[in-house]
Amino acid sequence: MDISRKNRLIISNDDGWIMSNMTGPVTPETIASMMVETYPGSPIGGVSWCVGNSETFEFETEVGERSGDGYEHFETIREAWMYKNLLSLIESSGGPLTEINRQFSNVGIDIFPSMRMNSHYDVGYGSPGHGKFRREHSDWLIGRPYEEIPFPTLEHAIARGVDYKYPGVREHILGVIFELIDKFDVAGIELDYFRHPAFFRVEEAYSNRYLMTDFIRLVRKRLDEVGNQRGKHLDLLVRVPSSLYDAQRIGLDVGEWIKEDLVDIVAAGGGFMPFDQPIREFVEIAEGTNCLIYGSLEALRWTLDEEVLYAAASRFWEAGVDGFYLFNYFNTPREWKTRVLGNMVDRDKLKRLNKQYELDHSDRIASKHAHVGAFRYAEPWASLPVFIEETQPGGGVALTLDIGDDVEGAKKEGSLEGCKLSLGFVGIAEDDELDVKLNGKDVPQEPSEVSENGWRYTAFDGQVYHTTMSTRAVEGKLITFDVTEVPILKGRNEILLRFTKGESPHFKPVTLAEARLNIAYKQD
Repeated sequence: MDISRKNRLIISNDDGWIMSNMTGPVTPETIASMMVETYPGSPIGGVSWCVGNSETFEFETEVGERSGDGYEHFETIREAWMYKNLLSLIESSGGPLTEINRQFSNVGIDIFPSMRMNSHYDVGYGSPGHGKFRREHSDWLIGRPYEEIPFPTLEHAIARGVDYKYPGVREHILGVIFELIDKFDVAGIELDYFRHPAFFRVEEAYSNRYLMTDFIRLVRKRLDEVGNQRGKHLDLLVRVPSSLYDAQRIGLDVGEWIKEDLVDIVAAGGGFMPFDQPIREFVEIAEGTNCLIYGSLEALRWTLDEEVLYAAASRFWEAGVDGFYLFNYFNTPREWKTRVLGNMVDRDKLKRLNKQYELDHSDRIASKHAHVGAFRYAEPWASLPVFIEETQPGGGVALTLDIGDDVEGAKKEGSLEGCKLSLGFVGIAEDDELDVKLNGKDVPQEPSEVSENGWRYTAFDGQVYHTTMSTRAVEGKLITFDVTEVPILKGRNEILLRFTKGESPHFKPVTLAEARLNIAYKQD
């Protein structure tokens, strides 16, 4: 294997915002100042740049449909500027992908054109972003013409995507992929199977998985042919659901792709569940192969807090990943990319950084509408939320928290400041009682803190697209216990929570909506 590929400790996805979200001119200078100059000094070694959605493309394609072609009037200012900027960059620089690849190459960062393999956005039928391909081949969509599908359902959410069982669909998508490989001197290509994860009808997906494996073989073959001509290896990066089972269930036999040496990098998961995801199964199946496994993180699903990122990174490293894949972090400032991401890949420093481990939330992708429904279709269920009922002694809600830190080792060497377990509830009454055990040991009965003001997390605030951040609050009661003296294991930690109702009447269910373990180290 080409050892240089190991130097890409982080690959960051860029959703193509500079083409689709600007309301003014995009020039080579704009690309330099707003994109490229935010990366040097950070550990990001590769950028996967999204080339389009719904079979409409925002790069200089001569095979696929350019978004805006054939339209004289646009419904939004963004659509108009996107098309104007596409034509302008083609004239001045050869096109956006040519210019972006040139500029990133100059600063030592690899570009992967990112091909979204099936978009399930709810795009207006007459919009330039809908795509003529889907209009002209409505019989090649997952939802058949004139089929009545109940709404809202997962089946309805994925109905407008293309169905890869049809040869015409596979041939059309392959044509654009081959153009990206043949025409552009890039590091490889990304096939983004998570934006969005549905490729066949629900009842046909598993049995049709061989079709997608054949598809991958053709892409691998073309990458090898072109790579041999250029004298370098071209990588195939795939982004897939969070578990091998769920990937295979929806028609993606990722384990077979890895075993056949068809893919070079697997970005495991959409980043929605960095703490609950069974990441180790990807690492284990890749042992003895040339395939690298990257743990995924998603900024829009509440993974922006630095201590949370450090905890997720520690868990991923402990599981044996080769690096990280980031989604929706592209516009974070250069200082943030350098400092926070630098800490995540500095494994010695990371060991003694404060961390906040959490349990993941299924309710963050609970909707059955449009593209969120496609995520729900492909993702396993996470630990939270949990509806709690009164239980007898010895019973209760059992939860597992996977920890990458060696907390007991830190205690022995005197570097641990303390550990706190925080549980967030909705609907709990003042006189309700909790009995909490951690790894079979009683957690102190008296909490160290009780907040009636809920809990907080960091999110993008929308002032500048995916750039500026602020704190948001969640309503509820946060009960915090000091568990410094309770043994905390490196790996799986079992939390047993027993709930006893007080005298106050309960008209609403009690819900465990948040669970956090904060680990603090003594700082020099």
